[in-house]
Amino acid sequence: MSARTIAIVNRKGGSGKTTTAVNLSAGLALRDERVLLIDMDPQANASLHLGVDVDNVKLTIYELLLGMEQDVKKVIVKTKVENLSLLPSALRLAGAEEELVPVSGRESLLKNIVEQVACDYTYLIVDCPVSFGLLALNTLLACDEALVPAQTHYFSVVAIRQIIDIIREVNETFGHDMKIIGIIPTMMDRRSKLNRKLVEDMEAEYGRNLLRPMVRLDAKLAEAPAKGKPIQLTAPKSNGAFDYTALADDLRMM
Repeated sequence: MSARTIAIVNRKGGSGKTTTAVNLSAGLALRDERVLLIDMDPQANASLHLGVDVDNVKLTIYELLLGMEQDVKKVIVKTKVENLSLLPSALRLAGAEEELVPVSGRESLLKNIVEQVACDYTYLIVDCPVSFGLLALNTLLACDEALVPAQTHYFSVVAIRQIIDIIREVNETFGHDMKIIGIIPTMMDRRSKLNRKLVEDMEAEYGRNLLRPMVRLDAKLAEAPAKGKPIQLTAPKSNGAFDYTALADDLRMM
């Protein structure tokens, strides 16, 4: 049985995209799901969050995309979470946008990589870059589903509409059938009237696509990356750990 392929996407930085990719992946892995997290963001924050020395890592998704390494399994690294593996990134991935331009079938390179290992996992989660270019296009075409983390902030909410439009255009242009399976409110401060109002607006516009529970504002989520572990290992009793584990449980039932 092939894995579910899910892109974590948002065009606005600071929306909780990478935090969601890492901690949702960990939540699934801790439920005995076999998970591969693919870091397609040149900032490599998901890799850093999981303890990878991105300045010195020799094999990354960059080498796979450029054809410098053919064996995907040589690039995959184990993490500190049982059942969770990682295809790491590094800053050099930023150069791939230009280097891949003359490559035939350049928009489907990640899809080809994913197909080689899809049967080894139940979930493949891809952390998509914020800027929409060739790397983001590869991510969308390699995945069948999308989750959109959205900080309860006006500009992040606006970015949801942009993502919906982009996915619709990619589907039409490439004959793809990606579906947005959920919008995840992040950094929710229930004491804030503005936060509550924005969630109400999102609920009115997106209805069932707005996932519960929302991810609450939690300083422990910001502290976890420095320890090279997901929130479930650094602060297992925190709101962040509870919310992302609950989100993983909801995703498994979809």
